[in-house]
Amino acid sequence: MSELTLPAAPAERLIRYLRVAAQLRQEILDGSLRPDTRLPMQALAERCGVSVQPVREALQQLQGEGLVEIIPNCGARVRGLDRTRVLHIFEMREALETFMTRRFAEEAGASDIAVLAAVQQRHDAAAEAGDITEVLAANRIFHSLITGHGGNIDVTDLAARYADLTGTLGRRLGRGAAYLARVRREHHAMLAAFRKRDASRAGDVAAAHVRAARIEILAFVDRTTRQD
Repeated sequence: MSELTLPAAPAERLIRYLRVAAQLRQEILDGSLRPDTRLPMQALAERCGVSVQPVREALQQLQGEGLVEIIPNCGARVRGLDRTRVLHIFEMREALETFMTRRFAEEAGASDIAVLAAVQQRHDAAAEAGDITEVLAANRIFHSLITGHGGNIDVTDLAARYADLTGTLGRRLGRGAAYLARVRREHHAMLAAFRKRDASRAGDVAAAHVRAARIEILAFVDRTTRQD
């Protein structure tokens, strides 16, 4: 058997499927692939420079994320993010993040809070410098430390998936001074609640934090829908 016909190792297949999934996910979230767009596997394979199998696995992954719908005997299509889905995602985010923030307040030790505070210092410095890329990176770490506390992988993965979906819309919306001030204020309010071990206050701040993001993102979705 020649080298060209050797089957790909599992790791190589994984890399291909993840690369295809990442490319299609970005195209769906940035609007390049519109809702209801058909996704023929052979055409996607040729466009991505892979065989059909990684495309099939990528589409299955994206179906699990709610971005693609695979219809038996009809193929796959883009499900996309309409207003109703965005609203439902934020409802799930509020429930998950409120619960995990309360739990962090109840269970986190002084060292955990110190690490979180250090991440917020990084966030503050980036905000003052107007470095939005660094702000978003620090923001992701801040929330992942909270939702990841306790080692509930299922909750952590679900929270990260929802944050990624709405975060892409947020990047398209843009992040101005009002956003930066609001997020900093709410993060510091969470930190204050954590230091006091006030789970009720921490949960209330987390819920308000998600609701404020929901208002901003839904307003953006409404504007873009009217423009279309």
